[in-house]
Amino acid sequence: MNADRNETVSKMSLCGVFNGSDEGMTTFEQLFYIGSGVTGFVFNTVVMLIAVLHIDTNDKPRQIIVINMTVADLLTCLVYMLTRPFLEHLPVLFCYPYYVTICTVQLCSCFNLLWLNVDKFIFVQFPLQYYIIVNRFRILIVSILTWTAIISLVMFAYHFMSYRSNPVSVLPRKSIMNFIILSSLINHHNEFQPRCDLVALPPFIYTPICVMYISLIIGCFTISVIIFLIAQGSNRIENKARSKLFQRLFFLFCSTLWTFFTCLPYRLLYLTTIIESHLTIHYCPSHAMMTTTDFFFRVLVLGTVINPVITIVTQRVYRERLLWYMKRIRFTVCHSNDDPDATNRLHKFTSSMLKDERLCELHPEYGQKEKAADESRNGKQLL
Repeated sequence: MNADRNETVSKMSLCGVFNGSDEGMTTFEQLFYIGSGVTGFVFNTVVMLIAVLHIDTNDKPRQIIVINMTVADLLTCLVYMLTRPFLEHLPVLFCYPYYVTICTVQLCSCFNLLWLNVDKFIFVQFPLQYYIIVNRFRILIVSILTWTAIISLVMFAYHFMSYRSNPVSVLPRKSIMNFIILSSLINHHNEFQPRCDLVALPPFIYTPICVMYISLIIGCFTISVIIFLIAQGSNRIENKARSKLFQRLFFLFCSTLWTFFTCLPYRLLYLTTIIESHLTIHYCPSHAMMTTTDFFFRVLVLGTVINPVITIVTQRVYRERLLWYMKRIRFTVCHSNDDPDATNRLHKFTSSMLKDERLCELHPEYGQKEKAADESRNGKQLL
């Protein structure tokens, strides 16, 4: 056992670029993950509250897919980002459910983005049959099957997980590249105390999972390109109708492109490192490779934080609801509780906002007129 460990350590010592002490994360990295986790949790919670309280999934069944994506991102921020700096202190009993949760929500996020692309493809390609093909019940069934299948798959995959030994000050833990190299070189040793930050999957498990990530992202991007070409090349609709169509597709395109550019580079680099570490004896990645992989891992983390922002900015219902709540909070703060008429004014303000909202839903042109009137009043005030 000791001979095998010494051989592993000697092999890894050849990578001089990784030499350093096992100091853990820097303060900046801890603040980065905690800050990203808190920010992403707040944004995703806002989207979830608006969706649960104000979205009619019978009228807009595709919003169920958006809710699934939001739940996945919310759990990523809550379970992964906020705990990553303290992962080594997590009780071993929670390691299995911890990694099952992380892998499940990441795969579910990608799968639901794929379903959203398929939904929009049906909407663009078969507009007359769309509401016959797509309804709330069918999307609920797809969502339940997706979550169930992924949870089962990930639970099976992490049944094979093992705890890596921690060599004496060979690699600094703070680099994500070190996790990849260690995962491929070090196996479980009973003489070491297992820790949740030293978990590895065998190559025949994590390689297919990584390939699945990449395939899903490329599949989403490919379908979005097809949707764009269909919408752009259609001669059956006028320019005004085409403009409205692209407005409805804007959220899909933004989400797909953002996922493509924030997730795919890291997944490709990760897969490349895995393959080379098993094909090359004494594999030692270059400093540029290590730095690039670490950079895109942080980009991936930021991508999860920005996802709810894209949802709010590109979808009118979320944007208007958030502005409504912000106006109501500002109105409440600006009027003292000591004012006896404050409650009545707040009630009138809320009733007025709800009335305007119902009118906008029933008659979209009313909302456009109100918006134009507000812009006109603002312009006069500036003059």
